Amino acid sequence: MAKGRKKYVLNPETLTVDVREETRIQGWQVALVTTAGLILFLLFMWLRVGSSRQDLPKTAILRRQNAEWNTRIDQMSQQLDRYEELLVMLEERDDRVYRSVYGLDEIPQAIRRSGLGGAKRYAELEGTAVEGIVRRLDQLEKRVFIQSKSFDDVSILQRTAGDMATHIPAIPPLNTDPSTYRLSSPFGYRVHPVLGYSKRHTGMDFACPPGNPIYATGDGVVVKVARERTGYGIHVEVDHGFGYKTRYAHMSRIDVTLGQRVSRGDCLGLTGRSGMVSGPHLHYEVMYRKDYVNPALYMDLTIPASDYAAMVKKPQN
Repeated sequence: MAKGRKKYVLNPETLTVDVREETRIQGWQVALVTTAGLILFLLFMWLRVGSSRQDLPKTAILRRQNAEWNTRIDQMSQQLDRYEELLVMLEERDDRVYRSVYGLDEIPQAIRRSGLGGAKRYAELEGTAVEGIVRRLDQLEKRVFIQSKSFDDVSILQRTAGDMATHIPAIPPLNTDPSTYRLSSPFGYRVHPVLGYSKRHTGMDFACPPGNPIYATGDGVVVKVARERTGYGIHVEVDHGFGYKTRYAHMSRIDVTLGQRVSRGDCLGLTGRSGMVSGPHLHYEVMYRKDYVNPALYMDLTIPASDYAAMVKKPQN
């Protein structure tokens, strides 16, 4: 029990001095009471908040801010969905229409949708809701850049589209006089005349005596001049642009050089029987976007020989 101290007080009624003893409150008692009061207050607030399901003021502010950011992130994600849909439409139209018309290969999806390098690029954002948005923005930015470059390529070709008609292989490689050649093997599968088994024939064979002039079927650039003992033998390849190439094989003489620009009707050389052949003939191929196509679709063998002769140049002796 706390010790008190005496206090003397005058009693006005009896005019005597009364002695009173005051109880002194110890410091630890004050601390105990204060702590107990604080605990009771916090318990009261906890019970009040819990029963009313309300957050503390600071928690409520943070929760509201978090909800606002989540809403913004959802809105950004929806906007990115719309941008991506538009970009997909442009990419498909580019591959199937624009690039196809001008003979350009499609851009592989692995290139269009490849990510950005650097494993630590998103390290600071890892595990946050913002990480996915930043990744999508970076990927869309790269896809837009690739698409922009593709449109640049198409635009360059579009400026020269007027020349496209002269570049596409569109005439026979030999004079159409039927007395000078015989169509010995069309495009498609056949029994190989030398190997003796069924094999895809990637061109057309014009059987004719050695020495017949061979003409470029469209404007282009000579990209290959070869003299081989087997296979195509002595042969020439011309790149016409717009996805087209032609090959003229089993020649006896070549009259052009590597890198030379040629026009439709220029003489490339003379027919022969070089390489793997069973007889003298011209093997003629048309390639479009790296695939063999039927040359018969690109020529008219019924053109009068006089009209054909007027289109081509005579070979130099």
